[in-house]
Amino acid sequence: MAEATQKRARDADAIDLTEDASPEKKHKVALNAIAAELLCPITQALPVQPVMAEDGKIYERDAILAWFAEKAGTATSPSTNEGIGTKLLPAVQARNTIESLIQSGAIEGELVEAWQEASAEKRADETLVKEWRAKAEGGDGDAMWRLGECYKFGLFGVAVDETQACAWFERSAAARDPKGLASFGDCLLRAGVRKWVGAQFPVRSSAFQDIALGLMNMTQAADLGSDIGAYALGEAFFFGNYGLPKDPVRARFWVKKVVEGECKFKHVCAKSISNAARMLAVMDAAE
Repeated sequence: MAEATQKRARDADAIDLTEDASPEKKHKVALNAIAAELLCPITQALPVQPVMAEDGKIYERDAILAWFAEKAGTATSPSTNEGIGTKLLPAVQARNTIESLIQSGAIEGELVEAWQEASAEKRADETLVKEWRAKAEGGDGDAMWRLGECYKFGLFGVAVDETQACAWFERSAAARDPKGLASFGDCLLRAGVRKWVGAQFPVRSSAFQDIALGLMNMTQAADLGSDIGAYALGEAFFFGNYGLPKDPVRARFWVKKVVEGECKFKHVCAKSISNAARMLAVMDAAE
C-alpha cells in the first residue's frame, strides 16, 4: 500500500513538472526522488537500520538477514536475483539522509509514518535489551536467559549469535534459573550430537561429556519446574535417546507434566506440547 501511494505521488509530481512547476515543487520532487532511491527493495519502506549489500543496494538490516537465512547456501540479490556474498556494511550516509529528510519535514506521508513507528519500536527494543543486560550483569538469571533467547532467535534487534546465546544460557544455568538450565542443557545436547555424528575418539569422548552435562542440566531444570526440561527427559526416555534406556514409566512421568501444564515455568513451544501429547497417547494405547 505504501509503495503504491509513493508511486502515485511520484507520478503526480512528474506530471506537475511538465507544467511549468515552481522551484518549490521541483525541490519537493527532488527530495521525494532521493527518498524513493533509499527504499528497501524487500520491505518497500524506508529502512531504520540501513545496510549496503554486495549488490550495492540499501536494505533494512533485518529484512536482508531474513532473506539470506531463507536462501542459506545460495545467497542471491533480492534486486537482481544474481548470486552475491552475505557481507553487509552499515549504510551510515543513507541513515543520516533519511533522518534529515524526515526530521526536517522535507518528506511526508505513509512512508514517513511507518518509519517513525518502526524507529520508536527499535528504540523501545534497545531500551529493553539494555535493561536486561544491566540486570544480567548484576546476577539476574532470568535476564541472562532472556539475553540468550535474543541471541538465539535474533529478537529485539539483536543479531543471531549462537555462541553468545549459549554463553548467556550457561551463565543463567550457573545462577540456577530453571529456564537457563534447560536452554543450556539443550545447547550441550545439540553440541554433543554434532560432535558424535561421524566422529572418532577423542572427539567422541568430548561428545559424551557434553551429552552427560546436558542431561544433568535438563534434569535440574525439570526438577525446578521447567517444561522444556520435562519435555526433553520425557522424549529421551520415550525414544531411548542420548544413551538412556527406553523407559515408559519415566517417559510418562515427565511427558504428562508437559501435557497437563503442571510445570511452573512454561516456555516450551506449541509443537513440543503437541509432540508430548502424541507420545502420551501412544503410551496410553500400549497399556
